[in-house]
Amino acid sequence: MQSRWKIHRLFYLTMFLNRLIILIHTKIVGYMKFSTKSEYGLRALSNLDKKGKISVSLAKIAREEGLSLAYLERLFAVLKKADIVISEKGNLGGYRLARSASKISVLEVLEALEGSVLPANCLLRPKTCHCLDCKVLPVWEKLNKQIRITLQKIKLKEILK
Repeated sequence: MQSRWKIHRLFYLTMFLNRLIILIHTKIVGYMKFSTKSEYGLRALSNLDKKGKISVSLAKIAREEGLSLAYLERLFAVLKKADIVISEKGNLGGYRLARSASKISVLEVLEALEGSVLPANCLLRPKTCHCLDCKVLPVWEKLNKQIRITLQKIKLKEILK
């Protein structure tokens, strides 16, 4: 009976992991889903100068990307507060990168826009997880580590036009 129980647990864990892999490929992992903030924010940033020397107006980015100017203004206010972009006023004003694109990671951008890229809520407060002896928590921890490593390695220079 004991080995039968282990086989069932292994079967369900395997099914869970297979579903997890499928969800990763669709950009949804547990509670993690990138919103339009991330998508539009990265699309908008891809229009900026790689070296951060030339400012680009949000109106121009909105036109080129087909995005709402008001929404971009809110996103760029957040990116400015996170020291990812700098705003410049005047006729030739707009936004430019605060640092070189090779020094800004996609992780930094996503965390500024989303707040967190955790794949499961229990990683925020592991002691409040619904079960005290959670067998799945190590899976979320490993996944979180790999997500963070991968997103940290991807720099904005790879997506800039």
